Amino acid sequence: MSAFQFATCDRQFALSFLRQSYPSRVVEDTVENVGPLLDLIASDLIRVQDPNFHQPCQIVPGKRWAADRETEVVALCGSILNNLPRKQP
Repeated sequence: MSAFQFATCDRQFALSFLRQSYPSRVVEDTVENVGPLLDLIASDLIRVQDPNFHQPCQIVPGKRWAADRETEVVALCGSILNNLPRKQP
């Protein structure tokens, strides 16, 4: 069985999708924030799903996925996304 998924490797769309998925967090394309994650997305190693179609929005393998990097990629994603700073009120 196949399924369609709407996911992007475009840096700007990915940034927009992450911002939409984490509305109470600061999500910026900087080295200190989600920049390293966006680098992996832009290289199409991973993609981020469109939160308008997928709830919850997930990070999924891209066309250049490398199974031998799974542990590294999962750790990086978790480290970045679990430590996003909260927006100030």
